[in-house]
Amino acid sequence: MLARSGTYVSVTDAQWRALFDRSDVISEGGARDERDGRVWYGSTSLILPTTDEDAPILATLAAYDMHVRLRAVRTARTEAALRAPGRLGRVACEIRVMRAARGVRIDVDVQAPLIERRATVRPAR
Repeated sequence: MLARSGTYVSVTDAQWRALFDRSDVISEGGARDERDGRVWYGSTSLILPTTDEDAPILATLAAYDMHVRLRAVRTARTEAALRAPGRLGRVACEIRVMRAARGVRIDVDVQAPLIERRATVRPAR
């Protein structure tokens, strides 16, 4: 027999989607020349609006819920792709979740090599 006691919380995907749809999104970034080519470094901050009462538990849930983290990464990748001067290669991300003044803040740092076409010179015929 398995018995558990404690408080359990469930937040549906529809509730997270609604929070993300209403979120404030701020992004910035830039490309840097590195030894192996140009790399995009960017940051996206999302503020999920919630009440002061719900913010602590939602921040904790967001920090550990893989689906919420994936949604945040996808948002950050889209934002980076819109701003980058070329196509993004494999994206590496770092995520931080914290309580904010107006809700839950999720910061996603993005790093990705830029896939750029090299100019080719065609011989004259």
